[in-house]
Amino acid sequence: MSILKRLFSREPQKKRIFVLSMDGISLPFAQKAGGGGLMPNLGHILAQGASAGLTSTLPTVPTVAWTNYMTGVNPGKHGVFGLVERHPDPFSVIIPSSMDIKAPTLWETLGRGGVKVGVMNVPMTFPPKKVNGFMVSGFLSPDLSQATYPVELAPRLMEMDYRIEADVGLAAEEMDFFLAELGEAMSRRFKAAFQLMREDDWEFFQLHLTGTDHINRLFWDAWEQGGENRGQRMAAFYRLLDGYLGELTELLPPSCPLVLVSGYGTTRCRGSVYLNQWLEANGYLLFGKGKKELKNLHGDSKAYSLIPGRVYLNLEGREQKGSVAQGRPYEDLREELIHRLSGLEHPETGEPLVAKVHRREELYSGPQLAKAPDLVVEAVQGYELKANLGVSGLLAEPERPGCPSRNDALFYISGIKEGLKPEPHRLEDLAPTLLALLGLNAPPSLDGQSLL
Repeated sequence: MSILKRLFSREPQKKRIFVLSMDGISLPFAQKAGGGGLMPNLGHILAQGASAGLTSTLPTVPTVAWTNYMTGVNPGKHGVFGLVERHPDPFSVIIPSSMDIKAPTLWETLGRGGVKVGVMNVPMTFPPKKVNGFMVSGFLSPDLSQATYPVELAPRLMEMDYRIEADVGLAAEEMDFFLAELGEAMSRRFKAAFQLMREDDWEFFQLHLTGTDHINRLFWDAWEQGGENRGQRMAAFYRLLDGYLGELTELLPPSCPLVLVSGYGTTRCRGSVYLNQWLEANGYLLFGKGKKELKNLHGDSKAYSLIPGRVYLNLEGREQKGSVAQGRPYEDLREELIHRLSGLEHPETGEPLVAKVHRREELYSGPQLAKAPDLVVEAVQGYELKANLGVSGLLAEPERPGCPSRNDALFYISGIKEGLKPEPHRLEDLAPTLLALLGLNAPPSLDGQSLL
């Protein structure tokens, strides 16, 4: 076959995208780390494309953030509202999984469009579902044998010594060992991803990192006070990550855009605010005999909270021991709680603890709205809203130096310098953006719009 014939007989080059998603990385952090010498590969990457800030979700937690991202819709449509969910009658608390997502995901839409995908470690993907390609679940996966689609992928990952997650519980007792495990888990994840990129046919590939969130929460004070020179443990982790970023850019096929995205940023944590303690101290939350836990709340209770910052009224006809009548009594109680919770102050300085209290219909819309909390409390940045019972006061010292920040999550795309729509940008905008990059139209049901 002549050279000209071979040239003209080639199939059109596939469109491809690689997404590296991370927890806890803000746009300012990425710019500082990339421009300050800590992460030179990241700095080079950021110089080759366009960056923007993203507004995360309320509440600002990975389960909600990444479900918004992967569905392109708000929780009122996809049905995931927090780190935990509750069944109101009979009352129970569960950890949400992929089975609780009530809207099509990005990989499902891509598969219907004929796009082959590889998805690794993204939150809310366990149990793994059938995709046009492969999926490796992360958090909640009990072991690797149950974490993959197809199941035949699990033995391949075992041969690579793939690690699902580092044991976060080790951080409190064996910090050095935990940090070693955190770095090793990330290394194994990248190496497995690089091998699958070489061996498997894919057009959309997403690799997710959770270690960035763990390291930021543990050492954010050192980063803020002295930058990378004083936060040696944090710096070592990010130097390791930067090395893999360099390998990644060398491995990506020509003309394959690299997308970086985080579900939320990190900020200095100033304290923990215990909403159930306040509700109990002010007569809204009562308990009967037995252990003090929400399933034992007294029938005269008016409200209770789940993490972080979600307040549910004890509504008749919905809750197991409902005492608040629907209609005007329900609305009056919501108005009362909005007024009182909005005024929560630091007991020593008088500084506000709450930025705003939202009615659920102000944040969410869609067929899952009935599952939403009645109120969502938005804390002043730097305060974490907790739901612990049996604590002695409203406010306590922070559990860790860092906590999530809502308004400065990272979005980056290589290969373009201009052309992004003006901010604000939301996580819901990324599904239609990625679909557009692969030449697919976004379903009209999506809340987000392409940023391009």
